[in-house]
Amino acid sequence: MAHKSFRFCYTFRMTMKRIDNRWIALGLLWVAYFLLQGTRQIYGATLPQIRADFGVDDLRMGAVASVFFFAYAAVVPLGGFAADLFRRKWVIVLGTALFVSGVFLASFASSIGLLILTYGILNGVGQSLVPTSSTAVIQQLHAESRATALSVYQLAAYAGIILCSVSSGYLGSLGPGGWRSAFQVFGGFGILWVVVLAVFLREPPAVASAARPKVAHALKEGFLALATKPSAILMTLAFGLSNFGDIGFRTWMPTFLQEGLSLAPARAAFHAVIWFYVGGFLGILAGSRLSDAWKRRGLIGARLDCNLIGLVLCAPLVCLVVRLSGSLAATAAALAVYGFVHGFYDANFIASFYEVIVPRYRTSAYGLYACGAFALGACAPVVLGALRQSFPMTTAFATLGGFYLAAAALTLVARTVFLKRDYEHERDETK
Repeated sequence: MAHKSFRFCYTFRMTMKRIDNRWIALGLLWVAYFLLQGTRQIYGATLPQIRADFGVDDLRMGAVASVFFFAYAAVVPLGGFAADLFRRKWVIVLGTALFVSGVFLASFASSIGLLILTYGILNGVGQSLVPTSSTAVIQQLHAESRATALSVYQLAAYAGIILCSVSSGYLGSLGPGGWRSAFQVFGGFGILWVVVLAVFLREPPAVASAARPKVAHALKEGFLALATKPSAILMTLAFGLSNFGDIGFRTWMPTFLQEGLSLAPARAAFHAVIWFYVGGFLGILAGSRLSDAWKRRGLIGARLDCNLIGLVLCAPLVCLVVRLSGSLAATAAALAVYGFVHGFYDANFIASFYEVIVPRYRTSAYGLYACGAFALGACAPVVLGALRQSFPMTTAFATLGGFYLAAAALTLVARTVFLKRDYEHERDETK
């Protein structure tokens, strides 16, 4: 009896230790992802104040955000390879240290050039290293609760975007140097969190001792997996065009609300994100359920069909948001509907890509997929900044609708011409 009691106690203690580590790790990574997504919003929320402080035009202001996304796009494939080559804990720690340092140092920038170096390059490179390793650790630790854990993890993005945007808008309104406080608060907290990650984050043994593939081989196979599938190439281009719309919108929408509706920075930042992401959350739920239902009925192109619905409807709605600028209530409603239809695309764009890529090459192929998409999307802030110097904001935002339509056209070609062949090819390769 004593022996059985000892075994029970030991098993219970080890189980609790494992459970604790699983959820502690998720909590640690949740905060890191909160900071990663949230600090992306600081610049957009404080853009008018930074512009006034430095006395520069919209073109150079847009260039800062564009450099960030170019840096992210350039390094994000290496983030996927690093997750397989090195201890994922230390990839996460290094990436987080780089991007929060970039945010914190940006508060001391005395010129646009230094802002580009810190917030643009250092921040962008650091952020590209974190997500792949983080999700890999979560999936490894939560083998039986993967969907729940990843859903909780994804909530960090929404929380970070909303809280950091609103807080930064408020801090930016406190005076000429208020925008610097926003970068210092979140960057400084991030530096402290790097220490917490280094001390308390525990990587599962299966991850820590995993076989290390060669970078050249992973890059080659990932490239071939993508390049030999015309539907995957078209999806990459469509993702880039939709990213152009998304990044352009997020960068300049707070400024539009400040100028178009004469809102204070904190209110503008709040309304620029809250309605879109509330609608987006509901759209993701609806889009995922709809595509799953169509998939169960045997429709091969179910996920691409949902992508197409989202992209076609985003085109007029992103234009409608600025056309209704005379009323905050109407603008908020348009933002919510825009977020909802965008959610149909957000729920399915990765899953639709994976359906034509053989499983063993998906990580490498996705790195290239994201690289191409973010490189194209990175052009949006500087393009809209240039357009703002010669045209009204309504005209600048109308260009975003054109990019969504172009993405929809490419998706339609992928769906009707290439998908069936590439889908069957992927099934044969998997077997």
